[in-house]
Amino acid sequence: MRLFDGQRAWVVQRISALLLIVFGVLALPFVSPLDFSAWRAFAGGVLGGPLIVLLFGALCAHAWVGMRDIVLDYIQPRGLRLAVLSLIAVVLLGVMVRVLLSLAAVALTA
Repeated sequence: MRLFDGQRAWVVQRISALLLIVFGVLALPFVSPLDFSAWRAFAGGVLGGPLIVLLFGALCAHAWVGMRDIVLDYIQPRGLRLAVLSLIAVVLLGVMVRVLLSLAAVALTA
């Protein structure tokens, strides 16, 4: 038995939720309709790229903990549970790889 396994997941989800709220509040002044060139300039900036990576990292961590808890609670057969958790992990990893590749492409062309 792992000690504090449920508590660790709870803390990860709460910290990631706080990061998402902070990013949402900080983005409010910039909600005006941005065009592609403005987003590209932001993503290629010194602060924009790391903020986007941190945002999507927090989003994926939050989604992983939530979806993992749902799967562990409602899917009982171990094989199906492993398959669903693996699919979720692959999708979330794919999201992070796509974000990193997109930011790398923006950085290389800037």
